Amino acid sequence: MTNEQRCRLRYHGDDLDLAGSPEALRALAKALRSTSAEAPLTNGTLVQTLTEAPLAVTLDPGPTLRVTGSPAELEPFWSALESTAAESEAAEDRTVAEPHRHVGPLVVTADWPFDPLAGL
Repeated sequence: MTNEQRCRLRYHGDDLDLAGSPEALRALAKALRSTSAEAPLTNGTLVQTLTEAPLAVTLDPGPTLRVTGSPAELEPFWSALESTAAESEAAEDRTVAEPHRHVGPLVVTADWPFDPLAGL
């Protein structure tokens, strides 16, 4: 997977944003759904651990974005990856903010798909 195909982590203080192209968000959702996993980001790593605990999102040095919780608690995170990707591709008005979802302290953001005809 090249850097262009990976999601990226943006953070400032307590603000955390996991962003990427629709393709990258879907690939990440597929890799994480229902399993403990580690996934590379363009500028760090995402580590997901399945537990029986409530959703927890933390940022560790590296940077490493850690997401833990039960499958039921993580479902909104996985769904946010998929739904923002779908919204990004389906949107007709791309002059507004990019599609995003808040999941605990994390914001999942889908980039607008590349339009080779934009600006012509």
